[in-house]
Amino acid sequence: MVVRSLVVALVMASTVASADDAAPVAKLLAEPDQLAAWLGDRDPMAARQTRVIPNPTLNVGVSDFVIGKTNPADQSLGLGQTLIYTAAVDQLIEIGKRAPRQNAADVRHREASETAVGTLGSRLSDATQNLGKLAYVAAKRTVVATNLEAANKLMDSEKKRVDLKDLSPLEFARIELDTEEIELQLTRADADLATAIATCAATLFAQCSASGLDAATLDAAAPLPQALADPASAIESRPARVASKLEGDALDWDAKLAHNRRIPDPTIGVGYTLDNLTISGDQHQSLLFSVGIPLPIFDRGDHDEAAARANARSIAAEDAATVRDARGQVEALVAQRTALEATLAKLEHDAIPKSSQIIQQTKTAFDLKDARLADLLLVERAHRDLLLEVLETRFDLFTVRAQLRQQLGLDDKAARGAGNWSKP
Repeated sequence: MVVRSLVVALVMASTVASADDAAPVAKLLAEPDQLAAWLGDRDPMAARQTRVIPNPTLNVGVSDFVIGKTNPADQSLGLGQTLIYTAAVDQLIEIGKRAPRQNAADVRHREASETAVGTLGSRLSDATQNLGKLAYVAAKRTVVATNLEAANKLMDSEKKRVDLKDLSPLEFARIELDTEEIELQLTRADADLATAIATCAATLFAQCSASGLDAATLDAAAPLPQALADPASAIESRPARVASKLEGDALDWDAKLAHNRRIPDPTIGVGYTLDNLTISGDQHQSLLFSVGIPLPIFDRGDHDEAAARANARSIAAEDAATVRDARGQVEALVAQRTALEATLAKLEHDAIPKSSQIIQQTKTAFDLKDARLADLLLVERAHRDLLLEVLETRFDLFTVRAQLRQQLGLDDKAARGAGNWSKP
């Protein structure tokens, strides 16, 4: 009981004290666009790319430091009469290479933006699961607390019968044992709720509260459109798939860049010479123009081109396999969703009313001594399990909806609308 009291105190402190300034969990669960904006504002992302051209090369030199005798030997020449100063600028002129390099950079910039969108979309999916888990454990605690209240009422009423010698102490002990079992369930539910609140706070970068969260919150969470998009086109449009295709395009440009290495890139140079050795007939100042052309004999880029194209083919094959696997998962989730909806409807409209009726009839029979206490405890335990099964079915249905949103790119779409991803 002491442990339970501490857990309850922790839960109530997290729920009541922060209810006013806590994150709007129910609203964020029902409106994924708002959840994406919430996450995007608290963890901004950016992708940057740059493009460059080869830098020019500046060469500066000083020559003709005389060692020993000067020429002519009969004259003593100082440094001001012998030194030759040179300055030259060389610029590499790329042919057939800058465009592929720029195009590859542009494509990878778009790829980085898609990757950023996909990252936020994945975080949105994880946040939805965490917030849905909070709604689930909050609703579960409510169900267990309601069960405990009903068990306590039964125990109080039967205690009067014990006092009147109308019920044996042994039978009453069984009622007490059943009630204590529910108290243990409530203790575990309190611990689960405290954990879910802490996880929610870490996910949303804000305080969380279980106030107002119930089964209806879970039903409204992770909404799906009336008509689901075509799985093939939806999967192909996901940022991860788009980024994969863009990487393949960038590798094609890398292959073209490597292929064009066989085209010589000339180096054009301009040089200036200040020659102080005019006594020998040299020109005092002069300009030099040069052109250097490499000979692509050994390194023609064949290996790098082949490697880039092989990587592109590998990415395309891996992407095709991933798409096939994702389509299979979507088909399985759609079938699971249909089955869970049918199960939930049957539990709510058939099993629960029938179970409630059986409890009432068994209680009446027990009061008339036409039924045993074991029968009453059995039907009440079965009803409690049924209520939890309904809630777990709701949570399973929520999980399927959340996974469908992820697989069909709905979370990615919400993430894309949460910011301007086209900025470099």
